Amino acid sequence: MAIVESIGKIPLQDPPEEEFSAADLTWTKFGNAEHHDEVALIPYDRVDAFIIGECSNVLCPTRFHIERGRKRIIGTLKEYKDDEYLEYRQ
Repeated sequence: MAIVESIGKIPLQDPPEEEFSAADLTWTKFGNAEHHDEVALIPYDRVDAFIIGECSNVLCPTRFHIERGRKRIIGTLKEYKDDEYLEYRQ
């Protein structure tokens, strides 16, 4: 499998199932020759369906938590920092 170096080249996946898990996705190697990860790109509005599907796996249930989050009002972010996880909460 080739290594993709641009996030724009990762195919967007939207499985038809109501809930889906990692097993339903085709993973892409993203990074460079020295360091790469396997990633899958899904629509943001399907993240909850993915989390429910992953947590429902009887053999290996997964739990998710927010590692870093900040409460911000939408539209108030002046400068984007790619090393931070920002979550908008209403």
